[in-house]
Formats: sequence, structure tokens, C-alpha cells
Amino acid sequence: MQDEHVHIQREPDDSFDRILRSELRWEAPPELTSCLLALVPGADASVTLQHAAQPAAPPRPQGWYATVVFVLTAVAIGLSMAVAWQFYSAVGAQFGLGEMWSQLQAAPAIGLQRLYDMLPASRYLIALLIAVRDQLHWLLVTAVLWLALDGWSPNVTLRRT
Repeated sequence: MQDEHVHIQREPDDSFDRILRSELRWEAPPELTSCLLALVPGADASVTLQHAAQPAAPPRPQGWYATVVFVLTAVAIGLSMAVAWQFYSAVGAQFGLGEMWSQLQAAPAIGLQRLYDMLPASRYLIALLIAVRDQLHWLLVTAVLWLALDGWSPNVTLRRT
């Protein structure tokens, strides 16, 4: 079995590296820590230096607070979307985007009619493609229902080779 850890070859430490390493690591003296703990009202005197060195976990918000923030955020996003919809609707009406949209919706029908006029036999090919599409659609619906009712879970594990 190969060793999974890659060892990086480094040049020998020079004096600058040693100075930086010593200056970047700083620990508070125990006297300072005990004096600071004595200033805190209600602090337990039996707190060891090891516990004082560990950062306290940040306080978690209460459940009702998180719910209020979530609801207010959802309202703000909804309001922003409504204002943006109104703005872009007004801009779209000014530039005639409604007419362009209706032309885009009619374009496939116009294109098929031109194809039918140029190649009358293409009707059969298009009808066959539509029938195949409908059958593939039902196969997809069947596969999704099968997987949902069978209890399939998408837990995919990636293996390194």
C-alpha cells in the first residue's frame, strides 16, 4: 500500500524563519490571565489556564428570533422581486418586449409550417419525433416514481483511485 501522505522537501530553516516563528507564537503569561480573570465579576477562581485559553462558543440565537429573521428576510426578498417585476414590466412595455415575446412564441409554428410547405414528407418525421418524445416522457415519469416509491437515497460515495 502506498503512503497517502506526501512529504514536502524543505530547505533548512534560516535565521529569518526562526525569528518569525518565535515572534508569531505568543502566549499570555499566567499572571496576566489570572489578573484578567479576577477582574470579571462572578468568575470561577478554579478556572484553569487551559480552559481560559479555549475560546467560548458563540451564543446561539433563540428559536423565535431565528424565525422572525427568516420571515423578515423572506418578506424582503419577495418585496424586492415584486418591485423588480414592476420595473422590468414597465421597461419591457416601453421597448416592445411583449410583441417580441409573442413573436418568439409563434416562431416554432411558423417554422414548422414553412418546413411542411417545402418538404411535405417532413410531417411524418415530425410526427414520429413527437411520438418518441411522448414515450420518453412517460418512461422518465415511471423511473422517477419507481425511485421515489422504492426508497432510493442519493447517497453517493466517491472513491479515490
